[in-house]
Amino acid sequence: MRRLRLAAGAALILLVVAGVLARAGMTRRWVEGLVGESRPVQLRVWDWWSPSTNEEYGDYFDAVEAGFEARNPDVDVVLQIVPFGTYVQKLSTAMVGDSPPDVFQSSVYWAEGFYQRGMLRPLNDLLEADGAAPGTPGHIGREAFLAPAWRHNQTEAGVVFGIPQIIDASCLLWNLDILQEAAAEDDEIRDLFARQADGSVDWLRLRWDAVTNWDHFRRIARKLTRRDAEGEVVQAGFVLSASSGAGLFSPWLAANGGRFQDSAGTRALFARPAGVETAEFLARLYWVDRVCPPFQRQLTNSELFKERRAACIAAGTWSGKDIMRDTMGWGHFSKTAFPPGPRGDGPATVTWGNMLVITRRCPNVEAAWRYLKFVCGLEGNLLRSQHLGYNGPRHDFYESRRWAEALAERPYLSNVRQICLAGDKLRHTEIIAVDHQANPVVETVLLRYPQIAAGEGPYASVAEALARAARDVDSVYRRYGEQVARWLAARQEPAPR
Repeated sequence: MRRLRLAAGAALILLVVAGVLARAGMTRRWVEGLVGESRPVQLRVWDWWSPSTNEEYGDYFDAVEAGFEARNPDVDVVLQIVPFGTYVQKLSTAMVGDSPPDVFQSSVYWAEGFYQRGMLRPLNDLLEADGAAPGTPGHIGREAFLAPAWRHNQTEAGVVFGIPQIIDASCLLWNLDILQEAAAEDDEIRDLFARQADGSVDWLRLRWDAVTNWDHFRRIARKLTRRDAEGEVVQAGFVLSASSGAGLFSPWLAANGGRFQDSAGTRALFARPAGVETAEFLARLYWVDRVCPPFQRQLTNSELFKERRAACIAAGTWSGKDIMRDTMGWGHFSKTAFPPGPRGDGPATVTWGNMLVITRRCPNVEAAWRYLKFVCGLEGNLLRSQHLGYNGPRHDFYESRRWAEALAERPYLSNVRQICLAGDKLRHTEIIAVDHQANPVVETVLLRYPQIAAGEGPYASVAEALARAARDVDSVYRRYGEQVARWLAARQEPAPR
């Protein structure tokens, strides 16, 4: 009997020690080795959402692991965090090594290139064989997702290589404290706000399409700009960063009915008249309307907004939770799409959806597919909302109780779905290499616009500047297309049409 008590006590101590070690960061597999649990399938998952930079990521991954493994007792999820800046390099190395990941989150910055290099497994056969019916929480086919989410995860020929995990869009972010103060004496600004059911002003929300066109935006921005006695901007109506380059240019271009590139990624389209109008509009906001603080690299748009020194900035639909965290809970701001320009036909932006993918060398495709179904299904969307504050790319997410709770907790989310639905596809081919070519030209146009307009600048006109940038970008596309052809020839696959 005494031996039995000692054995029981030892087992209890072992379990307690195992729990302490697990809490201290030891891997669960080590702890399971102590208590005898065995999971035959190890699923290696890569991501750049690091718990070391934000503890919410740790809570999220813990919840995903617990939820998935509870339903899949044969699978051990092994998560590895890889920094965003080295993701491509490390993945390229891992794919020729002994332990490549089975599943990883892919940014739209890389997804197309990863597939064309032969690193991703096509998913069409898995989608066709999947038993989850459309309209059910576990269905992860096209019908389950908002249309803008299902754009970056496939080739022009229809080969699907990823399942949307999140959906993001560029948007305009507005300080409602500043707008509400101005609205007390200005009907035009008051009309930007949404209305309650009884017709009274809802001071927590703007209408997603509140700004009707570019002239309207210019008037609002001028009204919200404040200067000191020396004429220096102390409250910006809008913050324009010269170093934003194509990132800022793209959503405004979409709102003017233009596109950055063609759908095949072979030709730049931004130097057309819609693009020239867009570049000149942005330059005039700074040089003519003078609604922006002086260009500087030391202070970002986001920092100015958090300091309540800007009425409006260009940001992303994901940015609200970061602002609340960095300002100790301030959430009195709202989001809208970009107003239409002269060639636009309604509010617009650019939208994208990062995705989960399965690598070609994955030995556990069936287990990997189950993981995609969990993370990209409704339950995974709800976990990301609960732990990370993200909206989801799925239709049924917006019908959930969790989304209703999120809107009550964070009213700034109220326009996110409409903004995403109004989005054109983000530029998608060799984004980083394209930025190296396009951004310096766009930045020069913004910095030297008065000289360019006077015929004394580094370019004869804005149109000539963008044409130069487009030629350089086309060179990137041409070189990349030649590389893709070599990759496909090596795999004996037909080139994309």
